[in-house]
Amino acid sequence: MCIGSAGEAIAAGFLERRGAVIVRRNTRVGSDEIDLIILVDEEPIVVEVKTGIGSDSRPWESFGDVKRARTRRAARKLGIRRIDLVTVEMAEATAVVRWLPDSG
Repeated sequence: MCIGSAGEAIAAGFLERRGAVIVRRNTRVGSDEIDLIILVDEEPIVVEVKTGIGSDSRPWESFGDVKRARTRRAARKLGIRRIDLVTVEMAEATAVVRWLPDSG
């Protein structure tokens, strides 16, 4: 399993444990891709997952202006307004997960 896929699996489990329902994974919308679509209190949310290796990684930095704009475009096409970012920092035996609502 590649790092990105592992991070998405960790993020999905993290979100589910907090009450989110995973609706879709790796959804293509034209030339764009959405990592996760979830429901929280019946609100659809697009989730971008960024994964880094090591405690000094900064995965949120890779959700820059271009990726943010592409994610917004894809979400709009699906009629979804909210975009959240989940970061996963993987270390030897653990992962630190952060859920950053309304990051889009």
